Amino acid sequence: MKFKKLFALGLAGMMCLSLAACAEKNNPSPESSQNQTKTITLTESWDFSFGFYPVVTEEHTNNYAAGYWTRNFYDTLIRYNQKGELEGALAERWEVSEDGKTYTFYLRPGVKFSDGTPLTSDAVKQSFEAIGESLGVYNGSFGKLSTLLEELLTPDETTFVMKLTSPYYGALNDLTMMMPFAVVNPRAFEGGVSKVFENCRNETMGTGPYMFESRDGDTSTFVRNPYYWGTKPEVDVFHVKAIPDNDAKLLALRNGEIDAILGADKMSTDGFSQLSQENGFGSAIAQASNRSRYLGMNLNTAPFNDPLVRQAVALTIDQKELETSVFNELETAAEFLFPKNKPYCDVEQPVYDTDLDKAKELMAQAGYEDTNGDGVVEKNGKPLTIRLIYSQSLSSVDDAVLAITGQLKKIGFDTVIQGSDMMSWYGEMMAGNYELSFYHTYGSAYDPFTVMTNINPELGADPIAAQFAAFLSDPSLIKELDSTDDLQRVQEIYTEVLQTISGQVLAVPVSYIHELALWDNTLIAGYDFCQDPSYVDVSAIHMK
Repeated sequence: MKFKKLFALGLAGMMCLSLAACAEKNNPSPESSQNQTKTITLTESWDFSFGFYPVVTEEHTNNYAAGYWTRNFYDTLIRYNQKGELEGALAERWEVSEDGKTYTFYLRPGVKFSDGTPLTSDAVKQSFEAIGESLGVYNGSFGKLSTLLEELLTPDETTFVMKLTSPYYGALNDLTMMMPFAVVNPRAFEGGVSKVFENCRNETMGTGPYMFESRDGDTSTFVRNPYYWGTKPEVDVFHVKAIPDNDAKLLALRNGEIDAILGADKMSTDGFSQLSQENGFGSAIAQASNRSRYLGMNLNTAPFNDPLVRQAVALTIDQKELETSVFNELETAAEFLFPKNKPYCDVEQPVYDTDLDKAKELMAQAGYEDTNGDGVVEKNGKPLTIRLIYSQSLSSVDDAVLAITGQLKKIGFDTVIQGSDMMSWYGEMMAGNYELSFYHTYGSAYDPFTVMTNINPELGADPIAAQFAAFLSDPSLIKELDSTDDLQRVQEIYTEVLQTISGQVLAVPVSYIHELALWDNTLIAGYDFCQDPSYVDVSAIHMK
C-alpha cells in the first residue's frame, strides 16, 4: 500500500500535477467562424489510451498520462492567475466562515460541459464525492484537502458548500489542483464510481476549451469545446502524436512531422539550445521555476546518518557548474529546497557555497580518509561506496547524475549509478535500497503544501520527506500545520521546518527547473506559459 502511495506521489511530482489553472479567460465568444480551421500537431511521450479521468485510481494508475494536458479539458472552481493570485474559474466568488471550516462557492452562470450538460452545484458535489473513493490508498497524496471533506451541500443550483473536519490553511490552494479537484461531468459516474475510468476512456468530461474527438494509432485528436464558457482559443484542432524518445521528438519537429514541443521533460537542454538558435524555430523559457531538483539522502544508514558527511556533500555539489555545463543555464542553481517566491518559503536559511577543502576536512572529522591513495576514502578499512538511483527521463538528467558523481569523487566517494524506469526507481526508494537519489519536488500547487504534508511519516507517501520529521523539535508540527488556518502559526511552522532541512542538510538542492517550449515559427507566433508552466495549455498558443 505504501508503494502505491509513493507511486501516486511521484506522478504528482512528475505531473507537477497540481495543476493550478492559468490566466482567466472569461469573455464568451461564439463558436462560428469564417476563418480557415487552424490545426497543429504536438507531441507527448505516451498516448491517451488510458483515458481522461483527472484522478489516479488504485486500479488505473496509468491514466496519469493525460495529466499534463488536463487543463485543456477541465476546470477547477478556482485557480491562480498570472500574478500568482487566486481567482474564480467555475466559481465566480467564494466565502469562508469565521472558523475556517465552511467554504461557500457561487458558480458562474451558464457554464456547460462539453456535451451540453449544464454545470450545477449537484455536478460539483458528485465530482467531489467521488474523489476519496477514486483515490483509495492515494487519498491525501494529491493535497491534504481530499481527506478533510466532511459534508458537501447544494442549497441551490449555483451554490456549493464544502464543510471540513478541521480548518486547513491550504484548502483554497488545493482546490486549484486539477488532480484531483477538476470538476467532472455527472455522466462520468453513471454506473457508479467504479465505472468512471471506463466512461472517461474515450471522452473528456469537462468544461475546458477542448474535447477529445478521436484516436488513430499513436495520434489523438482534440477539437474546440463548442460550449466553452471562456475566450475562444486560436487553435481550432490539435493532434498529439506519441513519440517516446526525446531525441526523436526534436527530429520530428525539425522535419515538420510535429509543430511544437511543450515541456522541459520532452526535450534535452542541449536539443533545446540547438534548435532555438536555428532559423524557422521559435522558443520560450518559463521565467518562474516550477520544480526543484535535489539530492535526497537515506538518513537512516551510513554514511548519511552522519551530519558531517551531509554537510560535506552540500559543500561539494557545485550548483553553478551544473547550471552552466549540464543545463545550459536553462535550469538555474538552487540554494534551497524551495525557491523563496513559493508560499511561506521566504525564510532565512544557511547556504553552503562550494568549498572542497572544508568538505574534505569534514569527511576526515567523520572518520573517512584515503589511506591507500586510490582516491576513495575508507572508514574502519571499508571503502566509501554508495549507490545513487534516479529515474531516467531525458539526457540532461543522465548528464547531471554523471556530473554529480564526478563532484563527489573529489572528496573520496565511490558512487555507483543506477538509472531505471520510474516504477523500478520508486520500488527501490520505498524499500530503502539507496544511499542517494536524484529527486525533484512535486511542482505547481503541490509545492510546498503537499511536500510539507508528506513529512508526516504516518502517511507513508514520500520516503525522503518522511525522514525530516525526526529532526524537528516536535514531529507533530506537521499535523498541527494541516489542521490550522492561523497564517502566523503556519509561517512559524514553515520557518522551523525549512531551517531544519537546510541547517541539518537533510537534502541538497541542485537546480530549479524552468519549463521550455519549441515551435515551428512559420505556423506559430508564440506561447504563453501559464501560472503552472509545466502544464500544456493549447489555448495559450498564438497562431500566425
